[in-house]
Amino acid sequence: MSDNHLLSPASDEAAVGTSAAVVGNLAGLPLGGMLLARVDGRRLCVVRTSSGVHALDNACPHEGYGLTTGQLDGEVLTCAWHNWKFRVSDGRCLHGEEDVSVHDVAIADDGTLSVTVREPDPAELRPQLIASLQRGIEHDYIGQVSRDVVRLLRADANPGELIWEAVAHGAPRGEFGWGHSIASLTDCLAMTDHYTGDDRALPIVQAIAGVAESDRNRPVQPLPDPLDVLPIDARSAFRAAVEAEQLERAQAVVRGALAAGAGPDDVRPWFTDVVSDHLLSYGHGAIYAQKAFQLLDRLGWARADTVLPHLVPTIVYATREDSLPYMRPFLRGVAELDLDALIEAARIPDPAWVDDGRLLAALLGPDRTGAALAAGRAILDGAGVEGVLAAVSLAVSERMLRYDTDGERDFHDDFGWLDITHGLTYANAARWHAAHSPVTPEIVRLVMWTVFLANWTGRHEWHTTVGVRAEVEPRSADLVEYGRSLQHEALLDGTAAFIVHAHAVKTSVAATEEAVRLGRPEPLDAAARFLSAPKLERFVAATVTRSIDFLSGRAPRD
Repeated sequence: MSDNHLLSPASDEAAVGTSAAVVGNLAGLPLGGMLLARVDGRRLCVVRTSSGVHALDNACPHEGYGLTTGQLDGEVLTCAWHNWKFRVSDGRCLHGEEDVSVHDVAIADDGTLSVTVREPDPAELRPQLIASLQRGIEHDYIGQVSRDVVRLLRADANPGELIWEAVAHGAPRGEFGWGHSIASLTDCLAMTDHYTGDDRALPIVQAIAGVAESDRNRPVQPLPDPLDVLPIDARSAFRAAVEAEQLERAQAVVRGALAAGAGPDDVRPWFTDVVSDHLLSYGHGAIYAQKAFQLLDRLGWARADTVLPHLVPTIVYATREDSLPYMRPFLRGVAELDLDALIEAARIPDPAWVDDGRLLAALLGPDRTGAALAAGRAILDGAGVEGVLAAVSLAVSERMLRYDTDGERDFHDDFGWLDITHGLTYANAARWHAAHSPVTPEIVRLVMWTVFLANWTGRHEWHTTVGVRAEVEPRSADLVEYGRSLQHEALLDGTAAFIVHAHAVKTSVAATEEAVRLGRPEPLDAAARFLSAPKLERFVAATVTRSIDFLSGRAPRD
């Protein structure tokens, strides 16, 4: 049941009335009767009950069906299409999500009925609209969310203000910190720059819908108080707390730093440190840190105390992939490298360096140790951070272009499209971290993790035949325009499961940035294929198959 009263009769100051229009005569409207009227081109449902004559918008706020086709029972009007119920005296929704607009009715001495349409001033209603949007997010009422977003945009609300409502609701409710729904808010907010007017609602509502679906009925996760006195080396204290999985300690240090006035340039390196210490959850740690700071760049640093402390659990509890057996061959290669020499070489890259094909071949090959050694050799030869990340992006793009989509139906293999896309989005995140930092051991280590992931995206190929490279018709020769077309496509409900939608959004954004950076279309071609290719949308059948494998003693395939 809704408690949304936005469109009920308001004070004269909050509404602007048109001139009155005659809609009929009381003699022609019996008790319990309804009639359809038009006032200034607007369809109204005029009803007569024991409490008087009332005029409501004829369009049900759910999907726009006519209320005059519904059932009037006393003071309650029920829409025939989906059973939403409204109190006719004030438009209050008694069953459904949203009230219906009501308008002023005047009855002359001769029984003439006149209606004055009430048009609420959007600026006056903004606080109430925000409250309605909050309720829509809380209850996962996407219709209500969508209508409120459009109304607020028409009331000159900034898209960031609307995205913030989803952040404020979703970030504190993540049981283990940030998830895909919060990360998607960042990309979708950036996408609003590609739209104008009401069309801006598309990326905004898509972003909010992910939060409303993912975080519905979840409790708020409490935060520890900020430290009153920070450690002398707060950055190292934060890093040590994360490494020791001391969640509350790490959150308290971050909150204490923010309370003491730390800015983004102060705190950003803390997160680069901890997401470089390990390959975290298939790259999510670095990706979510990137999205968090990009979000704050747009929403304002004053909101950091909501965003960053709730990011910390994602990093603290992330899988440390480099501690698992499947990374040992790669780590053996890393152990053979002189990391100090790599750092020095990466600080002075050779602008003339071009991959002679060996690095790309190593990234695409099955030798994990060889991939590490090839990346190290490239850095020593002058590739620098940028050269290695460029090769990583191109290698993952190649992998996506030749991925055999029949692998999506190999339920015994826990590997598919979404896993491969991480190679691209992780490289893009590493590029972001590197752009905000000098070349440090942390940056070089982070780049090496992207090398591993680029190589590891070939795991499916190592057990099957390499697919035929797909030819993709470019959307545009202009890489920015090409990217925008893919980002738009990612918002058009071509995916059924939210997790797939989230990957479509972040992959299209990362592919655009990588393609523009490289001056080459391959990342966009790869993203275009991912968007259009068959892919798993639900994971029930695959999970059942893998559960049977697990309980039968069959280990996951390396």
